[in-house]
Amino acid sequence: MRTADTLKTGHRIGSGSVKVTYKTFMTASLVYLMIPVIIFFLGYLKLFPGIAFTLLTILAAVWTIRGMHTGNDGTIKDDGRYSIEISYPRLAGMILMTVAFIYLGGIGEFGWGTTDHFMRYAILNDLVEYDWPVIYDFSTQSNPAVASALGEGQAAFSYYFVYWMVPAVAGKIAGLTFARVVLFIWSAAGLFLVATGAMMLYGKASRSLFAGLMLFAGFDVFPYALKLASGQWATWEKWADEIIVCGNFYQIMNVFNQCIPGWLITVMLLMGMSGRSVGLLGSLMFCYSPWAAIGILPMCICKIITPCPSRWWRNLLTPGNLIAPVVFFVCFAPFYTANASATGEAGFIWEFYPSPLTLIKDYILYVIVEFGIWTLMIRRKIGKDPMFWTAFITLLVIPVYKITTANDFLMRGSMAPLFMISLYAVMFVTDNFEICRQKDNRQIRPRLVVLALVIAAYTSVNFMLLAGLSSAQMHILGDYEYDTSRDVGSFGNIVKEEHLPVIKTQFYVYDYEDTLFFRYLAK
Repeated sequence: MRTADTLKTGHRIGSGSVKVTYKTFMTASLVYLMIPVIIFFLGYLKLFPGIAFTLLTILAAVWTIRGMHTGNDGTIKDDGRYSIEISYPRLAGMILMTVAFIYLGGIGEFGWGTTDHFMRYAILNDLVEYDWPVIYDFSTQSNPAVASALGEGQAAFSYYFVYWMVPAVAGKIAGLTFARVVLFIWSAAGLFLVATGAMMLYGKASRSLFAGLMLFAGFDVFPYALKLASGQWATWEKWADEIIVCGNFYQIMNVFNQCIPGWLITVMLLMGMSGRSVGLLGSLMFCYSPWAAIGILPMCICKIITPCPSRWWRNLLTPGNLIAPVVFFVCFAPFYTANASATGEAGFIWEFYPSPLTLIKDYILYVIVEFGIWTLMIRRKIGKDPMFWTAFITLLVIPVYKITTANDFLMRGSMAPLFMISLYAVMFVTDNFEICRQKDNRQIRPRLVVLALVIAAYTSVNFMLLAGLSSAQMHILGDYEYDTSRDVGSFGNIVKEEHLPVIKTQFYVYDYEDTLFFRYLAK
């Protein structure tokens, strides 16, 4: 990241550009992250806890916004440190890129999407069509096989669905299709904020940086090719048995509800001038994804302690750091744990491997391929940056334990630290890309750096092409085999019975009246 004296956009400042200041960006991002949480409080909870949690959250946010210019040492910092100017052509380019990435990611289900979107569609549908809190009566199941398997009774809906709150409210006003449009726009707005924050950290309004972030991934092409060459099964991203992390665009395709807020919080943490608001930011991550919150926790602790070790306790004992974590934990911990079966498999990673040798091989490849090569490339730029090395150590440690059959603890817990490394790496690549664009420049090293991102982008590009071609097949040829609205539809009326085991495990809360959340907090 660049220092204050190097913050330039490469364009003449004037009426043909938009200025984004540090305070404007942080305030807009905080409002973006908080609105869905407040809707959940007011729409899902009883009157007293809903209003109380809302007021306490707003209090923590107001205090945080007012203290955004205060550093760890208590002094006022200059707002201009991260301010940038974005010319209108670059702004238009950013908007078009954002829309393209959101569409190719399948958000809103307007084109082809991965199988995860079978469930994503149903989540939004049920938040629109059912009263809150959502309760399913099994008598509404029209598929005989599903109805027979479920029998009689009811179940409540529990999942980390806060991200869908704004589109769900829109859908209650104007219907499901409108809700899907709002989901698309809401996601585009979040990704645009992420891109803007990344450019502010970089110090330049660079579309190349934005594109690089979406293309960023590990060097999965190498173990993928080795697996295929040896006659073993593998996919572009999944080449290990259990130790799996995903590139940035693949996160958009599958867990946009977690990665977009997670990336935004990561950018805000890096940009924050002190540790005084870390509690609010870190605990906001818990509202969107409990697994990602665990991965971001070490970075929050680092942000509190390292800038001013002698005053860390003063930075910790602030309204933003104390009120918000308590409120969010009291509300969402009982909600997530109401479904005791949601975690599925859990245990130390070696319990899931047939032999220690296979585990060691996968772990070493994971370290080298996913973030080790990038770290070696940018080590001189990093120096002793404590936030980077905290992210690096978190990625080393987090594979030790597995939670859920798909290992969501690793895949989502690695989201924030891996995105931080991708930020540093793509900034480095963008610098070298600009060198390559200079006339008469024949240096080999910058070209090799750019080539590294091209190689790593193999998986992301494949997914983009797959999404684009499949969407074209749907809309031009009328082949709706991958229409994500048709396999599940609603958890209250499941179309295809093969999805029932996953739905029962991940989304249903049986005997919900006896759980802490639905007895004392929910309407």
